[in-house]
Amino acid sequence: MPRQGIGRFFLRNRVLRDDWLVSRRASRFFFISAICVIALIPVFAGAVDSTKMSFLHRVPWAILGIVGPVAIFVLWLGMWAYWVRLDDSSHWAKRAWFLVLLLGFWYGSVLYYFFAYLPQVTRRGRVEV
Repeated sequence: MPRQGIGRFFLRNRVLRDDWLVSRRASRFFFISAICVIALIPVFAGAVDSTKMSFLHRVPWAILGIVGPVAIFVLWLGMWAYWVRLDDSSHWAKRAWFLVLLLGFWYGSVLYYFFAYLPQVTRRGRVEV
């Protein structure tokens, strides 16, 4: 069996198959990831100071600190995979979304999820049913 790199594993073989990317389960998974990324904005902005919080107030931030980076990675990788292989936007829209994904990092992925991925996947779901 030929050796495959991790990128090829994630993008082609197992995790991010085309049929999974447009599934309802993936849409929900990416939604949860997008909410985690949005919830991390105060942390990245420096508005959350956990040293002044009680233990019970720190627990949700700790959980978000564990789940959040995974959510960022999953959302960013998933939106790039969808953009590369399945996005049916116009040529100019795809160029604009490329810049948003490239320069916006995970915030761009959140924008792409809500304004490009979700409408397209919802539309596909209605057509296929």
